[in-house]
Amino acid sequence: MDFKSKSIILASIIVAVIIVAAGFWYWSKSRQTQKETPTLGSFIFEKTQNPLEGQVPDTNPFKNRKNPLDSLYQNPFE
Repeated sequence: MDFKSKSIILASIIVAVIIVAAGFWYWSKSRQTQKETPTLGSFIFEKTQNPLEGQVPDTNPFKNRKNPLDSLYQNPFE
């Protein structure tokens, strides 16, 4: 192989890599701009979301009382 054939092979490989990179870039841009149609999975995902999202109910039944047993049992050592 002489220098001319090596340079042709190298140039063709570089051109092929550039074409593949440009094709991938174009393909990724075109996928981002397409409108997404609702699918069954997205429909189910939206329907199964928590309707209370971020709202935590008050679960303390004793409110401000520190010890709920104070009224039932008197400590004899106080």
